[in-house]
Amino acid sequence: MNDVAGTCPRCEEHSMMVPLEVNALSRTTRGIVDTPVWVCSDCGMDEGLEDAFHTGTTEQTEWPMMRTFDYFIKETNVQTARLMNEVDNV
Repeated sequence: MNDVAGTCPRCEEHSMMVPLEVNALSRTTRGIVDTPVWVCSDCGMDEGLEDAFHTGTTEQTEWPMMRTFDYFIKETNVQTARLMNEVDNV
């Protein structure tokens, strides 16, 4: 049995847990004919937030990504502040 799962293919930063199935299933591979791709928990959180608050999850062609959950929240807060500023100036 292999006790090393390597690093996350999405961020190439965090180590994957063993067995792979305890990590997050990437939202980019949830189709019926897709081969499952597992990502670290932080990237799984990022994908969920991207899917919920943006136009969808970043495709694998854009991987590796340096973004982490903290970065996503900071960017979301900046975008919200800009939007609120625009609303206040109408």
